[in-house]
Amino acid sequence: MKNRIYILLFISFVTDAIAQKNFKWERIDSIPKNRNEIYSDTKLFIAETWKSAKDVIQNDDKEAGIILIKGISTQNINMGLGAIMQFVFSYNVKFFMKENKYKIVLENVNYERGPSTVWNKYDLKPKDVFPGLQEAGMKEKYWTKLMSDLKLELQTIVDDFSVKIKKPTSKSDW
Repeated sequence: MKNRIYILLFISFVTDAIAQKNFKWERIDSIPKNRNEIYSDTKLFIAETWKSAKDVIQNDDKEAGIILIKGISTQNINMGLGAIMQFVFSYNVKFFMKENKYKIVLENVNYERGPSTVWNKYDLKPKDVFPGLQEAGMKEKYWTKLMSDLKLELQTIVDDFSVKIKKPTSKSDW
């Protein structure tokens, strides 16, 4: 009986530590690195993940242990007959760091623009539930593909950061 309780508590803890709810991701983890190493590795991750780190970094406060970036995701959806539609979404990623611990929060995912201004009248706010043909401006299968591709890209950012930050900090003696 005690083992079952411990297992349930562990599952609950893991679920809370790696949470994704309706286009918001949050992950907290402990790692054997000091705050400066985490900061340096986070800056390296940002530079390798986004084309121009200077363009995406909105706030960089080393003393407070916070870096805020604003990213853009471009999703291409094939709507049949060779019609490929491009949709652009923005999002924020916050990196928090302190001794032996980091936190990444990806949130504020918003629709920015579609293939033309006609799409501005539709409700393309990212969500898990299909809003209907009238509100989405597309069939459910296209909506589902658009949202799942967007989620996959954003989840990949969180996963890639977690993998990268756990690797030993590379020290160069060149």
